Order: sequence, then structure tokens, then C-alpha cells
Amino acid sequence: MKKLFLLLLLSNMMLNSQANEQDKVQSAVEIFFKGFHNKDSTLIKSVVHKSFSLNSASLRNNQSTLSNFDGDQFIKAVVTRSDDPAWKEILTSFEIKIDGILSNAWVGYEFWLGDKMSHCGVNSISLIKEDDSWKIFNISDSRRRDCN
Repeated sequence: MKKLFLLLLLSNMMLNSQANEQDKVQSAVEIFFKGFHNKDSTLIKSVVHKSFSLNSASLRNNQSTLSNFDGDQFIKAVVTRSDDPAWKEILTSFEIKIDGILSNAWVGYEFWLGDKMSHCGVNSISLIKEDDSWKIFNISDSRRRDCN
């Protein structure tokens, strides 16, 4: 009976630890998008790795295209963009996987320019754990116009 109790206790502790790490990953992603919406480079940089990059996959004329962006150039574009129309990325779902110091957040989104939806898709966000914090090192997104 003692062994069963200890096994259940340890299992519960491991599940709580995993859930806590998932919360930390989701928090890093949410901080990134708070900085994105507020044009706050300091906030964005607080959760990105020094080698941060972005990729975007889309269909153009029935051809797959992949665009690559340097992280620093992306951050500069975010903070210097015009306020009109406003950019708004609504995060619609989260699925987080963790293996040691590596994590991936699969995040559904809708992207709005002002009051019009521009596109939707999924952000595949890769993070690495440094010390006790999660840092985003890559965001790869899909972009679709058929968002029904």
C-alpha cells in the first residue's frame, strides 16, 4: 500500500511539473504577442532567443512558397509599423509539446488589419529552455485566406 501511495504521489508531482512547464511556454508566447500588439521591442526581446527567426508558408497561384525573415528585422518592422490599420493577431488555440529543453507550441490564429480579417493559420513556435525560462527561437506560420 505504501508503494502504491508513493507511486501515485510521484506520478502526480510529475504531471504537475509538466503542466507548470506548459504554462511557462504558453506565457512566453503570450508575452511575445503582447509585445507584438504594443510595438514593444523590449517585451518581445525578453522572450526570444538571440538567433530568433521567422518563416512563413503560403500558397500563391497554387504554388507553395516559403518566406524567411531575420528576427531583428522582424522586430524592427513590428515596432516601426503604422498604427493605421491596427495589427491584431488573435490566438485561437494552443497545443504544447515538451521534450526536456525543447518545446513546440502549435498555435492557431486569426490576423486582422483594422476591422478586417486578413488571413488565418497556425504558428508553429519553437522554444528552448535557458536557465529557467523559455525562449522562442523560431516561428513558422501558415497563411490562409479561407478562414471559415
